[in-house]
Amino acid sequence: MATGVTSAVGRLRRARFTSRLAIDVGALLALCAGVVVLAASPRVLQWLHQETAADIVTLVAAGIGAAAAILALVASRLLNEARLAWLAAALVLYCLVVLPWGVSAPAGSISSATQASRLIAYATALVLLVFAVRSPRRMGSWGGWVIMLAGAILAVLALFLVPDRGPLTLLVAGPVNAVVVVVGWVAAAVLAVVDAARRQSTTRLRIGLGLVILAGAQLYRLSTPMGPPVPDLVFPALRVVGMAVLLVGLLQLVQRGLRSLQEENFEQQEELAAAALHMERAAAHTAERNHELRNGLAGLAGITHLLSAESDGPDHERLRSAVLAELGRLHTILERSSDPLELEEDLADASGSYQLEPMLAGLVELQRARGREVRLEVADGLAALGDPAVAAQIVTNLLANCERHAPGTPVSVTAFSEHGDVVIEVRDRGPGLPPGKEREVLGRGAHDARAGGSGLGLHISRELVEGQGGSLTLRTVDGPRGCAATVILPAVDANRPATDPVAP
Repeated sequence: MATGVTSAVGRLRRARFTSRLAIDVGALLALCAGVVVLAASPRVLQWLHQETAADIVTLVAAGIGAAAAILALVASRLLNEARLAWLAAALVLYCLVVLPWGVSAPAGSISSATQASRLIAYATALVLLVFAVRSPRRMGSWGGWVIMLAGAILAVLALFLVPDRGPLTLLVAGPVNAVVVVVGWVAAAVLAVVDAARRQSTTRLRIGLGLVILAGAQLYRLSTPMGPPVPDLVFPALRVVGMAVLLVGLLQLVQRGLRSLQEENFEQQEELAAAALHMERAAAHTAERNHELRNGLAGLAGITHLLSAESDGPDHERLRSAVLAELGRLHTILERSSDPLELEEDLADASGSYQLEPMLAGLVELQRARGREVRLEVADGLAALGDPAVAAQIVTNLLANCERHAPGTPVSVTAFSEHGDVVIEVRDRGPGLPPGKEREVLGRGAHDARAGGSGLGLHISRELVEGQGGSLTLRTVDGPRGCAATVILPAVDANRPATDPVAP
């Protein structure tokens, strides 16, 4: 099945490439035909200044080619493709040396040394064009510039070393120059088109078609030499068209490279954002865990001396059980993973049912052992769904909040059933909440600098309650005045028995 889908996609890509090839070839044939008709028209030649028109058009072609060389170099960096750097080197040598040289030294008046120098520069540019399609891997992206520099040096040396008369003069002035140029352009054009067809790349196809037009211009130049008595602009005009098509193809390659770079940058930004979010969540959970450990250790530190006394009795046993339960809760916090995602999974796996009275009695016993006045009222048989360790953590945070903001005042812990839910209310006799701050104090970092603490306790409690499927609200109450924290948790179904919290 997968093989059939792959072959169907391949056939579709080939069909699309073939249709684009036909459209591009048809459009370029029509364009070139129009350019040939206009450039060879006697009326156009009469309208233009014949002595300078060809030079101007040649310089325009050189300028377009120089822009194409810049784009080729940029595309080479964007796409990390060495062959485009070779193409840039070829265009630099051809457009900045060969073409301007032809303008400054017309064909009818150049010496043998100049012809030899031009032939070397031309041949070097054509070699670079061929290597732009099949570049040597060992030479990398800088190989083309090395060859270009070597060819330029040889071209300059030829101006001084080649004599005006001799066997070399006949070789340079003969058909060798024209054959090298035509064969080189045709080879480069064919290789570029074949490479584009193999890759099924429309942008590279346009680069190859630009080279085909330049090869056609060279063939026209060979069959109809420019100069008296029949001057025309077909050769330089076709070079302008070929360079323009080459420029369009390279511009599209640069655009594709920029899109690829933008997509890669966008993916990296997404990965960085995800990593930052993960680190933020991990840091938040670490801060929450440290907060819980501090609360638990602070509660245990003040009562350890009571357990060291060699006395037995029900109060001693209850205190011992409460301390062991609290140590077990702290051990559970330490054992949980610091990965936020794994921590959420651990909390979900730990959900079950439990009796509230043993859990709340142990927490209250710890508070009383530290000398605090805490009253407990729990309805008979009250059970809740969730993790008893999480519920104990919530109540511990609320009791610590009472101690911090209402020190020395009596605290009452009441648990009852209401509308099918379990309600736990922790109430102190402090100053209450600032007006309009009921929601703000449940947010992260909302704390009273005078009371101390990190300000995370109520925020952690709210998240823990919501993770258990419940809610947490704070309000200021009167008669007597104080702050009341109400925790609502899902109750156990009457047909489902609840289990006691697992002792450590």
